[in-house]
Amino acid sequence: MDIKAVCLDTDILVDHLRGEENAVHQIQELESSGAILSTTTINAFELYYGAQKTKRERSRDAVKKLLSRLVVHDFTEKAAEKAGEIVAHLEAEGNPIEFRDAFIGATAIANKSTLFTRNIRHFERISELELHTPN
Repeated sequence: MDIKAVCLDTDILVDHLRGEENAVHQIQELESSGAILSTTTINAFELYYGAQKTKRERSRDAVKKLLSRLVVHDFTEKAAEKAGEIVAHLEAEGNPIEFRDAFIGATAIANKSTLFTRNIRHFERISELELHTPN
């Protein structure tokens, strides 16, 4: 893989937390290649929300441990501006996007990162966003 900055989406992170072999292997491969692995505060929210729903302390601990290995990009004003452009553009086309997806995509763009996700349908509408999918 020739990817330098990779933003991991929630689906990939959840697969990793569940020990899904392909996700674990691909994240290890990215780490070995020297890629800078990150996620966003929006993804962190989604992980903590899921962990809270399980009401298991070890789930929250696992999320904290995983996030400590990553750069966690904040949803900045630059990302907010980009998200506003994305949402307005897609709504004008009659193809609305969920706000969290727009926030995640805009944060990846603002941080010049490729988004690693299985949710291609959600993100392929964001023209500026580089996507990477699991093998």
